Amino acid sequence: MTRRAFTLVELLLAMSLTILVGGVMYLLQTQGLSTVAKGTTRLTLQSELRRKMERLVTDLRGAKEVLEVRPDFLKISRFPDRGQDEDEIPPLVVVTYHVERTEKRAVLVRAERGEAPVEILSADHIGEGIFRPFFVDHLPDGGPQFTPFDMRVNDSDQRRRITFLRIQLRMRQGRESITLTTAVTLRIAHSRLLQPAWHFR
Repeated sequence: MTRRAFTLVELLLAMSLTILVGGVMYLLQTQGLSTVAKGTTRLTLQSELRRKMERLVTDLRGAKEVLEVRPDFLKISRFPDRGQDEDEIPPLVVVTYHVERTEKRAVLVRAERGEAPVEILSADHIGEGIFRPFFVDHLPDGGPQFTPFDMRVNDSDQRRRITFLRIQLRMRQGRESITLTTAVTLRIAHSRLLQPAWHFR
């Protein structure tokens, strides 16, 4: 009787194919899990960044005037939050935002009425050039336009006419890098004075 069996070459070939297929499957599964984890981390960071930046957007929507602005520094006077029963307009509140950077950390802080700064957000790195203001200028034909405000010249008349602010926040946390870009139109002061009970959003 003749017995049929696998030769050594066939066994080695089968083992090689099994290892190859298993390695490919493992690689695909690892990459899939890594992509899912990376996407989840990114979405979490974006959501947290949007939630924390809502304080800045709220301040700007209630702003009367930009007092000082640099790429990473903003000082505004804003209308305070009012209660339902207040008849008089309370005095303006001065609010500042600036970035404090160290070798390993960057923090965006907020200060109101000269009080101790409060941390808004922190990350391993925060990009420079957060605030980009524009002021209303009038063309020769009489039409208005938004002109970028030159922070080096820092013309006081142009600064008083800043009505539009573009915010671009680039941050890196661990291996993830995200960018949040938004724009805010500052409230026109006389509208607030005419209708102080309006709630602007």
